[in-house]
Amino acid sequence: MRRISGGFGFPLGVLLGIAATALAVATGATGHPVLSVIAMVAVVNVIALISTWRAALATAVVCWLLHDGFVLGRYGELALVGQAGHDALVIGLDALGVVVLVSTLRAALAPMLHLREGDPSAPRVPVQRQPVFTQSQRRMTGS
Repeated sequence: MRRISGGFGFPLGVLLGIAATALAVATGATGHPVLSVIAMVAVVNVIALISTWRAALATAVVCWLLHDGFVLGRYGELALVGQAGHDALVIGLDALGVVVLVSTLRAALAPMLHLREGDPSAPRVPVQRQPVFTQSQRRMTGS
């Protein structure tokens, strides 16, 4: 699976986090914040799988802010209570764990190019081509 760049993965994570927060609040997760934490963990895991580690960690921060501001707190005001610290720890440790897991899996599944030297389907660096000059370009360079 190809990764998308962090420049697109992070905004996608923010968008998914906003959607998960809106869905959690609409379904009454303010009374049961663990449902919102599960949704935020799912968003972070998806971004870690399809994008870069930077996008996943940044998405984890935004997801915690959304969770803390709209599920634990109201109207986007951060509720810095014990539950918020616990949820930040859960989301943060999940983000670190999934980033390590995904990085390890990507490294293990990457083709070992040095073992495929004789393989014609192995990717190669093309030979640099010589420039072709037109008649007017030759006159300008003096060749």
